[in-house]
Amino acid sequence: MAAASHWKFKLILLGDFGVGKTTLFHRIRTGHFVERAHVVGQHMGVCEKTLPLRHTSSNPQVQISLWDTAGEERFLSLSSCYYRDADAALLMYSVHSPPSFDSLAHWLFVARQHCVDADIFLLGTMIDLESCIPEEKVERFATEHSTSGRYKVSAKTGENVDRCLQEVVEQLFLKKEFQGSGLHTPLQEDGCYSHCEC
Repeated sequence: MAAASHWKFKLILLGDFGVGKTTLFHRIRTGHFVERAHVVGQHMGVCEKTLPLRHTSSNPQVQISLWDTAGEERFLSLSSCYYRDADAALLMYSVHSPPSFDSLAHWLFVARQHCVDADIFLLGTMIDLESCIPEEKVERFATEHSTSGRYKVSAKTGENVDRCLQEVVEQLFLKKEFQGSGLHTPLQEDGCYSHCEC
C-alpha cells in the first residue's frame, strides 16, 4: 500500500447557484471569508491543500484537490473532467433556502451518474442565518440515500468548516485503507488554479 503521505483525494462541490459553493471554496483556500467570491468569466476553480491525518499513529499527510463550479452549473455546462476520478461529492444546500434543499435529489442523481464511486456528503451552508429546513427532513434524506455523512457550516464565520473537511478526508482515508489500495499521486505544493485541463 502507498504511504498515506502520497495519497490524494478529489472533492467536488455540487448544488444550486447561490448556496455558497465558491464562498466555501475561498474559505478553505484562504482561511478567510471572501464576500462576492464569484468571479465573472472564471470557469471552475481548483485548490490543492495538504491536511494532516489526526487519527493515525504516524501522523501522515494527504493532499486534497477541491473543485468548485464557479457558477457553471447555471448553464449546465460542467465538463466531464469536473467529475472524473472524484473521491467525494459534497452536495450543498443553504439552510436558509428550502428550494436549494429540494434540489439535492437532482444533484444526487448527477453525482451518481457522473462519479459513481464517489462518497456522497450533505453540506448545509449559511448556518449563521436562521434555518428554514427541519433537521428531521435532512436526516431522512441522508438515510434514504445512504450518504456518507452530513454537516452544517458557515463560510462567513468559519464555523465547522475545518472539522467538516477533516472528517471527510479521514473517512476517505479509512475507506481506502480498508480496501487495501493506495493513491500514488505525489504531493504538490498547496495552491489554487482556475482552469480545467482535460
